Amino acid sequence: MECPRVTKTKLIVGFLGVLYATITCIYAADILSANHTIRYNETIVSLQETFELGFFSPDNSKNHYVGIWYKKRAYQTVVWVANRDAPLTHTSGQLTLTPLGVLTLLDASTGSTLWSSANSSTSLVRNPIGQLQDTGNFIIYEEVQENPIWESFDFPTDTLLPGMKYGWNLVTGVERKLTSWKSKENPASSNFSYGIDPRGYPQVMLMDGSDVKFRGGPWNGLRYTGFPNMRPNSIYNYTFVLNQREIYYQTHLVNTSVLTRLVLHPDGHLERLIWTDSKQEWSLYVAPVSDQCDKYAVCRAFGRCNIGISPVCECLEGFEPRFPDQWRGADSSQGCRRTIPLDCGPGEGFNKYSNLKLPDTRGSWYDQSMTLVECEKMCKSNCSCTAYANSNISGTGSGCVLWFGELIDIRTFGGNGDTLYIRMPASELENKNNSSAIENTKTSSARIVVRVMVHIAYVVLLIIVSISLFYLFKRMKKHQQGIPQNEFEHDPETRNGDEQLELPVFGLSTLLKATNNFSLINKLGEGGFGPVYKVFYD
Repeated sequence: MECPRVTKTKLIVGFLGVLYATITCIYAADILSANHTIRYNETIVSLQETFELGFFSPDNSKNHYVGIWYKKRAYQTVVWVANRDAPLTHTSGQLTLTPLGVLTLLDASTGSTLWSSANSSTSLVRNPIGQLQDTGNFIIYEEVQENPIWESFDFPTDTLLPGMKYGWNLVTGVERKLTSWKSKENPASSNFSYGIDPRGYPQVMLMDGSDVKFRGGPWNGLRYTGFPNMRPNSIYNYTFVLNQREIYYQTHLVNTSVLTRLVLHPDGHLERLIWTDSKQEWSLYVAPVSDQCDKYAVCRAFGRCNIGISPVCECLEGFEPRFPDQWRGADSSQGCRRTIPLDCGPGEGFNKYSNLKLPDTRGSWYDQSMTLVECEKMCKSNCSCTAYANSNISGTGSGCVLWFGELIDIRTFGGNGDTLYIRMPASELENKNNSSAIENTKTSSARIVVRVMVHIAYVVLLIIVSISLFYLFKRMKKHQQGIPQNEFEHDPETRNGDEQLELPVFGLSTLLKATNNFSLINKLGEGGFGPVYKVFYD
């Protein structure tokens, strides 16, 4: 029996069909296995088709990059770029997961490595797998292990997605921060970055190279001190973690159907955006940097920025412009100085300043377990300590932050600001109420004692008056009913008692007659038990 003849055309068509099915099988899923390669125009897609990973080219650019972007949107929104600082100039790139669990981007034309997830592993791992999740995170892990070998969320570019952290892994030394694109056409790293500065009490900062562009300040247990309007909402919740292993900020979606991202734009502007399906566009939700007082250190040392006045700078109470003539010309660049210098005398104390953005905490000291009273004592015992505050204002407050030297980048809020206690000389405290933590505690205790005593006195007085009125009305009623004036005269037991005491007992009518109705003419004087009258008795 002869086998059927197969033409070359049928063989080619069949081979292409199998090849297409194989490619679809490999790359339509969310998994990239070891030794498999993604090439130009090939992608992997997360399980719910939220994100896609592959090669892309920005608008008006001839360069090519490996990135992750939102799928099924009106236009491509890239949230992560692998080789942002090493672009491909042609389409012959290959993205491969090696048996070592390392994601590698090769230039196939030269065989050189353009980018890799370096240091993710140094030894052979068992069946490494790469997976694109619906959070936008690409994770490499061993088939038999839960902990990832490497994940893209540890290396953010310009976008913070829900579930992604920015901050520090203090064990590995890895810093996670946002770094903006150089331009819309160029995803290369620019000078603008947004992250947590761990020096002193950790705080969030927007940097332009080595210069501070905006300081969100430290976390106060509820929010960043520079974000008074930051509060729980129906879109996402947030958390801040500070311990010996990690410092980080993280958000999680309340409704997973909502798309939101925090993005640092090429111009250094920070925005939180939300996708609006009806408009098929990203809408602004909040922009942390919004007015002139958000610029770093506008009013310099011991000055505070108040957006409600013009010019916006003023000195804190107890301080004066260092160069008054410059301030009158709206030049606050030299800041303020103390009206009366400190001398570290025993009479120095602290004045209370409310609704502030806390000063720059670089160079500060903190302890998360101390009370506010302990915090004041520690600051007062150190002549270099300028101010103190609670590190956590939630509940009744806890923790301690101490500042040394000049206080920089303070602004006033209409509400939801923090409270700062600033060291002042004794003469300044005499002119103001001393509002230190210790004095507040003593004053509060004294006020409580006074209130209790007033209430007790009031109750005692009420009882005495009630008893007096009771007996007065009782006597008057008996008098109206014809009962003898001296009701005790007909009580043998009482009379016997009176005889034993040898003290006379008089009725009210007798007293009225004897004192001429308590006439002032008959009044002899007044003592601790009331007025004393002549008693003319027959």
